[in-house]
This record gives sequence, structure tokens and C-alpha cells, in this order.
Amino acid sequence: MASKVRAYSFVDRAPVDTPEPTINVNDLSQFKILVIEHVAEMRATMGMTLNQFGAQSVVYANRSAEAIAMLRRTAYDIVLCAYDLGTGFDGLYLFEEARRHALLKASCVFIMLTGERQSTKVIGAAELAPDAIVLKPFTGETLYERIVRALRKKQRFKPIDDASIAHDFLRAISLCNFEIEQGGDDALDFMRMKIHLMLRVADWAGTRDMCRGLLAKADLAWAKMALGKAQFHLREYDEAQLIFQQVMNEHELVLEAYDWLARTQQAQHQINAAKLTLSRAVEKSPFVVNRMRELGEVAMIAGDLPLAEQSLAETVRLARFSFWPQVSDYSQLTEVQLSRGDVAAARKTTEHLRKDFRSSNDKIMADVLDIDITLKMGDKAKARQQLDAVLQGVKAIAEAPGAALGLALAKSCLAQNRHDEALQLTRQVLKNRHDDPQLAARVTRIYKEQGREEEALSLIETTAADIVEMNNEAVRLAKSGDLHAAAERFLQAAKDMPSNLQVLLNTINALLAYVNQNGWHASYMQRAHELLAKVNSIDPANGKALQMAEIYRKTQRRFGVKA
Repeated sequence: MASKVRAYSFVDRAPVDTPEPTINVNDLSQFKILVIEHVAEMRATMGMTLNQFGAQSVVYANRSAEAIAMLRRTAYDIVLCAYDLGTGFDGLYLFEEARRHALLKASCVFIMLTGERQSTKVIGAAELAPDAIVLKPFTGETLYERIVRALRKKQRFKPIDDASIAHDFLRAISLCNFEIEQGGDDALDFMRMKIHLMLRVADWAGTRDMCRGLLAKADLAWAKMALGKAQFHLREYDEAQLIFQQVMNEHELVLEAYDWLARTQQAQHQINAAKLTLSRAVEKSPFVVNRMRELGEVAMIAGDLPLAEQSLAETVRLARFSFWPQVSDYSQLTEVQLSRGDVAAARKTTEHLRKDFRSSNDKIMADVLDIDITLKMGDKAKARQQLDAVLQGVKAIAEAPGAALGLALAKSCLAQNRHDEALQLTRQVLKNRHDDPQLAARVTRIYKEQGREEEALSLIETTAADIVEMNNEAVRLAKSGDLHAAAERFLQAAKDMPSNLQVLLNTINALLAYVNQNGWHASYMQRAHELLAKVNSIDPANGKALQMAEIYRKTQRRFGVKA
């Protein structure tokens, strides 16, 4: 079987103009400022201080969740954030979440305000963190001086911001190259931004090679992290594991290294090692939803049900107050609770799911969990009736169920010896995420519980092999010059696998390649536009999608079509 899908691409270089002169950073009236502080008196004092130095656009947040909501709505120029936010969610957690979800533009100045006793922890993580750390108590002049100093440094990034906001990432990278060639004290910062952008557009090999060259000259934790991420995506797992372990040893509070080490360990089927790594990270920072969720999932795979229940229950609790709740958290928690024989807890979790999620698709998950609860209570006849009703409801939905719902249904079917229906549901889920090792592990675990592990392994392998061969067949058609046949083959595959990112991206690429070689084709361009929107809904930060979106816009401009 081929190891992976062979992709093809075409990318042109973006021209670069000399950046415009920077604005006067001493005048705070030009900047949008967000102050995050839970003490009302301190917020008032900060506001008066900023107004004293000319600031006019200042808004306030007193909780992490409120701050994240505001960052999602507005691109701020300056964020002043207290380390102690009084709710258990500290300023470093907020910074990590904002950075993880790309809520801070490159030129945004993020300053942490902290007391002397907390400064050690903040400074320990500062290798990958804020632009400045100001110790409390501080004078207005000290704060203003640190803001201006950081602004002066960051303003050179504004043209890169403008290009990135327009999703013109090749231009943003070219602007970085321009600044790097100018030299000066900020050259390394522009190198860092260039590597960040290369990771953003999924240029894994280019990132790996650039980071290796950089690390040969200087020992930089952020460059090591970028190298490890690139190696992970290139499936160079042994090298990536060594890099992440080294960062952890040298910077124990760079918790991102723990997350990536755990992912690498999972990719190498080192489940217990991944569980230990995530447990250490959670001890140091227990309020990050994604980290807690991953620990729960790894604990399930490892068969550590007490830890799985504890972690998933905490995930559900944390996610309720975040912007990233997932219905699968509730389904997995219910699964663990039933495995431990706690029917009352499972019922309570299902009730919370119905209250917290209102869409019809999410409610179907609650109905599926009710089936498992009924079966656990021993009422097989009622469970069969419930399953029949849910399966009919799913058929009435236009799109096939997502991975969480599909596997939950497949699990219920297996428990009631309805193997053909379970197989159909599982195959559909795998077709849309054939290259996801965590999904494959979950499928294997579900089938193993019913004594059908070999069936799962065979299904995973054959599904992946079929998709790889289909992709490679279309790629061969494209490389032979028959772009029309390649485009049509991919369009059929996209119809059959509407949530498979690799298939969707290759379809978009094939359509754009055809138009650029053979001339404008309105229906192909419309379909490419629709598929780009679909990819964005599945994975907004997908690097290959950003490349395809840029090529789509360039193709429109080439044929004189306005966006």
C-alpha cells in the first residue's frame, strides 16, 4: 500500500514593495487597547493612566472568557493582561489560548502585569510568551515606556499583518524576507515571523530546513518548537520526539512542548508515555481545555478509566465556560461512566448535553447515549427500538454523521450485534478521516470491546488504501496532462467523502490547475469556492487551505474577475 497521498501544487512568488513608514508610536490615541484585569479599582487606575498618555480607545475585560470573546471580535493593537485574573484561569492560560487560536495579530503588543511572587512562573515561560512583563506596583511612566518600546519594535510587523489579514501569505513571507535582508536588531524577530507563517501555510520541509540552519547558529527554544512541529507533520517522529523532550528539559514551563511530545508519542503508539506526559502538563497548568481533553482520550485508550473519567469530567466543566465545547466530550464521558457501571452519572451527563447543545444534530448524540444507558440497564427490546429510531433520524439528515456521532452509533450497533450497520457507519467515518491515527485508535478500541479487533484493523487499512489509490490515480491523470479527467475524478471523490480534507484540497487544486491551464471555467471556479468554504468550516487554520485560497484569488485576478 502507498504510504501517503501524492499531492501536486503550483505556487508563484509574490512581489514585495518597500513597507510604508511606521506611525508615531508615542501617540497612544491611534491604538485599540484591551485591559484584562479582574479588580475593578485596578481597571479604573489603568484607564486613567492610559488616558493620561493620550489613549482614547480603551476597553476592559474582567474574566478570561470575556477577554477571549473580545479578542475574537476585534483585532487589538495593545493587550495589557494581569497574571492573576481571580478565577483560576491565569493570564498565561489566556495568552496561550489566544495564541493557539490565532486571536493576536503579529503587530499586537501583549504585556503581562504581575506581582513579584508570580513573576518567576511568568518569566520561566517568557521564552515563548509576552512582549513584556511589568511587575506590580508600577508607575504610569514605567507602563507607558514599556508600551512604547514594545510598539516601536512591533510596528514594523504591521505590513505583514495587513498581508496576513488579506490571506496573502506569500506576500507576508516576502515582506519578512525584505526585513531580514535589511538586517538590524529586529532581523531575528522577522525570521521568527517568517517561520510562523511557513508553519501556517504548511510548508513543513521549508520550515524544517530553515530551523536547522538557524539552530546551527543559536540555541532558540521557539526555533526548536517550530522544527519539532515540522518534523511531526513530515512523520519524522523520532527526531520530533527528541526535540520536544529537549525543550521540556530546558524550559519546563513551555507547556506547548508537552502537548506536542504527547502527540508524537501517540503517533508512535506510546500511549502510556503520552498519558504520563499530559499528566505532567496538566499538573503544571490544569485549566487548558484541549490539554485536559487529550489526557482524557489517551487515558481511555490506555484503559485507565478513573483518570479518563476525572479528565473528561473536568474537560466538560472547563469547556462550558470556553468557546470550544465539543459534544464528543460528553459522549466519551458517558462511555467511561457506563464502563465503570455508574448509570446515574451517565444519565446526568446526557442531561447536561441536552441543555448545553441545542442543535438537532447534537441532540441526536444524546439519543444515542440514551440507547447505551438503556442497554446497560438490561432492556434490550427498548434499546433496539431506540436504535431503530435514531438510525431513521440520521438518514433524514442531508449530510452523513460526523466522526463523534458516527462512531457512537457504530458502537451501539455493535453492542446489539448489528454488524453490517456498524460497518457502514465506521467506514463512512474512516473515509472522511483516513489519515487520523487518533481516530483509528478509537475505532480499534470500540471493535476490540466486542472481540472484533482484527475486523477494525482490516477496515482501517483497506479504507486508507482505497483512498490513497483513488487520490494517486487522479494525480497520475493530472501529471499526464489530462487535467479535466483529474478534476472530474476528484469531484466524484469529494461528493463521496465531503469531509475528507485531503480529498477536498486535492479537488480544489485540480480545479484551479485546470482553469490556469485551459482558461476560465465558471462552474469549476464556483465549485472551488464552495469547497474552500467547506474546508474552512472543518479546519479554519489548515495551511494547505490557505495556500489554495491564495491561488484561487490569484486565478480570479489573472482572468480579470473581481472577488
